[in-house]
Amino acid sequence: MTILQDTIFTPRLKLRKVEETDIKQLIAWSNNKQAYGDYLTPEQISENTFREKVRSGATWTQKNRSFIIETKDGTAIGTINYWLRPECEKCGVVKVRIAETAERGKGYGTEAQKYLVIELFERLKLNAVEMYTDVNNKAQQRCLGKLGFELVNSLTYEDCHVTRLGHLYRIDSTQYTKYPDYKYHYE
Repeated sequence: MTILQDTIFTPRLKLRKVEETDIKQLIAWSNNKQAYGDYLTPEQISENTFREKVRSGATWTQKNRSFIIETKDGTAIGTINYWLRPECEKCGVVKVRIAETAERGKGYGTEAQKYLVIELFERLKLNAVEMYTDVNNKAQQRCLGKLGFELVNSLTYEDCHVTRLGHLYRIDSTQYTKYPDYKYHYE
């Protein structure tokens, strides 16, 4: 399997591997309702638990990777991660969170997702990428539409032990190759 790189550069962002130096920021976000917004449940992970996850490599394996989203000036604004479905390792699931509320609505989430999707299809040669979103998260649904994802199903899903009603969106490798935003993405 090809390995995804540690850092992904976009026109305005840098997606980089979660490091031990990020733990304090991640813990602060983990315990802050505003960092999760209305459509995600705070994880409330303890510092020791998170430190162990990072040290053990659990946040950076061949089947799942967690990135810090930074602006070009190095300011951390959120996280994005993916994991490969256990039942179908050619299908990845992406989760994004712009934790800094002042940075929402600027297109950073769309940009981060776009470039991670490119990496997942180009480097890992996945057959599909999926994302879940709350039924009321209209901003994320618009973003997914811009990125060529299609609504597959409405369903309940678990978010940190909270059952939510949401939508499952997917883009497959055929749709990806036909979608112009992925072909002409350098700005």
